[in-house]
Amino acid sequence: MPEFVKLATINDVPIDEVRAFEYAGRRIALYHCGDTFYATTDICSHAYAELNEGYLDSDDCTIECPLHGSRFDIRSGAALTLPAYEPIATYPVRVEGEDVLVEL
Repeated sequence: MPEFVKLATINDVPIDEVRAFEYAGRRIALYHCGDTFYATTDICSHAYAELNEGYLDSDDCTIECPLHGSRFDIRSGAALTLPAYEPIATYPVRVEGEDVLVEL
């Protein structure tokens, strides 16, 4: 059963940036877009690449894979451009005080 776990503090991810964290063997990308945090898998659905190394467009909440340039909506996980066509996993996020919790 999924539960919320502390993945970071709000200061660990500067505004308009992405950072990767590992929890229980999973690589999770945590995004700070404006006042909102989002979480996805850190691994591209097309080929192994770490999304936290890609380009984050915080205005439209997308991440571009650094390997082949596929773009994903970090709110829904939808693949927006080829060569990726499979979505990436997204995770609910909530902030409690200074802690950023992700449901895993």
